Amino acid sequence: MAATALFLLLAATTASSSSVCDRSVAYILQGHYDAALQQLNGAKSNGASPAGVENLRGLTLLLAGHVPEALTSFDRALQLDPKLSEARLNRGIARLRAGQLQDASNDLQSVANDESSSLRGDAAYHNAIVLDRLGRTQDAERWLEKAMQLDPTLDAALLYLGMLRERRDDLQGAGRAYLDYLKAHPDSVIALLRFGVSAQKAGRADAAKSYLRRVVILAPDSAEAVEARKYLVMWE
Repeated sequence: MAATALFLLLAATTASSSSVCDRSVAYILQGHYDAALQQLNGAKSNGASPAGVENLRGLTLLLAGHVPEALTSFDRALQLDPKLSEARLNRGIARLRAGQLQDASNDLQSVANDESSSLRGDAAYHNAIVLDRLGRTQDAERWLEKAMQLDPTLDAALLYLGMLRERRDDLQGAGRAYLDYLKAHPDSVIALLRFGVSAQKAGRADAAKSYLRRVVILAPDSAEAVEARKYLVMWE
């Protein structure tokens, strides 16, 4: 399960605490989504928050790939509790997956601007993804910077920021972002590859060779190593 999915799962459980919901979470972590949904069907009679249960049901459906059904559950959760930021964040992500980009951005901005929510950084990060898909790259970069201000531990935003800068040929800015990310994740083959490619584009052949060779050493059978070798053969 992706790190974002795990994060959202933890967020969902804060609003739906009960033994039934805890068992549902255990099933979700194992990828047993049908069993999780069966548990949630009986959650309301076990003292769980109705809005929280609907949010967790929506997340289960989202992880299982049933996006329209997930959106229905998130809508129900927000009807029951309009202030449930977990459900609004999850609905924004579901709308992103459904291609409902402007509606997704509205939900995500709402959570990011809610000073009472603990999910502001993650909402800002996902809003950057939406804006990037809308072709608003500069706005996406600003929202990634906002995400890191709201949650300095959100390293994914830093890596994404590097990629956006690289895309618009701000190679120096991209390199700084990749290096900052590598301080926390020194063996990230993605960051090593992107820094190496950025260095090559900037004419820094020695730095490029060093980082690209490290990609091949760390993950010789990976897609990143295949791309790294394409550049390395130029110097052989």
